[in-house]
Amino acid sequence: MNDHEPLRQVLETPGPVRLHVENGRGRILVRVADQATTDVTLTGARAAEVRVTQDGRRIGVHAPKPRNGIFGRADELDIEVVVPLDSDLIARSGSASITASGRLMTGRVKSGSGAVVLDQARTVVVDTGSGDISVAEVDGDVRVRTGSGAVDLGRVAGAASVSTGSGDVCLGQVLGTAVVKTGSGDLEVGESTADLTSKTGSGDVVVRTARRGRIQVKGASTRVHVGIPAGTPVWTDVTTVSGRVSSTLPPVGQPEPGADHVELRATTVSGDITLVPA
Repeated sequence: MNDHEPLRQVLETPGPVRLHVENGRGRILVRVADQATTDVTLTGARAAEVRVTQDGRRIGVHAPKPRNGIFGRADELDIEVVVPLDSDLIARSGSASITASGRLMTGRVKSGSGAVVLDQARTVVVDTGSGDISVAEVDGDVRVRTGSGAVDLGRVAGAASVSTGSGDVCLGQVLGTAVVKTGSGDLEVGESTADLTSKTGSGDVVVRTARRGRIQVKGASTRVHVGIPAGTPVWTDVTTVSGRVSSTLPPVGQPEPGADHVELRATTVSGDITLVPA
């Protein structure tokens, strides 16, 4: 693919655009910059067949369909697009990876097996078959669904909804409510400041720091580990059939009206449930 000379096209777009990009195999690279144009660079054997359109603020970049019905090496394309600040991204791919750097208003991505890496957006919706998903920062809400991909979300200011079959889930900091469903993947949360609900078959659940809110965990062979900041009252309703329940938290007593407190409701079959100082 590198033997082919890149094709470039520059579109006049004085404000944010709504970019629709599709690529079956290869890469989709999107970069947000402080500029009044949308720059499209195409590299690959079939770069000249890529359809680039403009209708007002809507920009379309669509790779050609595979000639024999199945994407092969000859169909591999690099699609690089530089868009103005606060643009929206709607991307679809088969096995092509999708990477966006800079701040987007909205990131809506659907991929078969391609990995998805987003830098920052106000709202994020991602759906993949087996591709891993990584989002550094979401200013609002995020909704992620994957079959077997791993999910890594850095900071989420709004609500988070994550569903995965067998992939692990890592949430760095969640300021809003979070609902996570996994089949066999583990869940790790760095800091939770609102309600957190987790349902899993065999994955472990680890919350490094739970500052406030209700934590609800349902699992089978699920290990539950929750860290509580010093002085934070905790109310518990925990049940495990063959696992152990333990706590090294010092007694605090009832919370003052309006003060931060944590409510833990956990049910497992064979996993241990542990409460420790954060």
